[in-house]
Amino acid sequence: MNNTFSKKNLIALALCPSLMAGCATQQGNDQLMGAGAGALGGAALGCLTGFIAGGNAGSCGTGAAIGAGVGIVAGWGAVKLSQYQASQVRTVQTDQQMFGLTKPVDTTQVKIRKGSSNPRTVKPGDSVKLSTDYSVMLPPNVPSTKVAESWTLQKDGKVLASLPPQNSDRASGGWDAEATVPIPTNAELGTYVIEHKVQAGTSYDTGESTFLVTK
Repeated sequence: MNNTFSKKNLIALALCPSLMAGCATQQGNDQLMGAGAGALGGAALGCLTGFIAGGNAGSCGTGAAIGAGVGIVAGWGAVKLSQYQASQVRTVQTDQQMFGLTKPVDTTQVKIRKGSSNPRTVKPGDSVKLSTDYSVMLPPNVPSTKVAESWTLQKDGKVLASLPPQNSDRASGGWDAEATVPIPTNAELGTYVIEHKVQAGTSYDTGESTFLVTK
């Protein structure tokens, strides 16, 4: 077997999924195709790496198996927020009465009251709505502050995707930020954890919610 020739072919194979992913992105299908292309690209690159290291077909197969798993995780990087919206759900007075805030604050503070993922059970290709209910507490004479809302997707202790933060001005009171996340069609089955985070200046808070991907 001509090793030089085979390596060139494997390099070409490794590049093909990347080109496919680029085309899919241009066509607006990056959310769903990204995960599939990630798996294919990971397998091809894993095969190439294994072949170069071991110099035989068996090494290629081992590398491909490992690379495919890495590619699936990387495919979540193509997932983006959609249908994002935020609204004030409690006035300052209601927020204070509900959570027992009796004294004015000296510095800006944010506090997550509840983070949720709905529905709790989904299938690959479905979507999950993320919701972060939080309070903004501002010192007297401060009308609003810049708040960053963000979500991180994790599974088995590994971060799959850190979704871009949404930055907006918020007045004192209770707020609810909602966003929809599409689940890749080849998503691994199991429990996923969403870390909800809000930050205003040096004040921030985090919370968690979960959802289950099943057949």
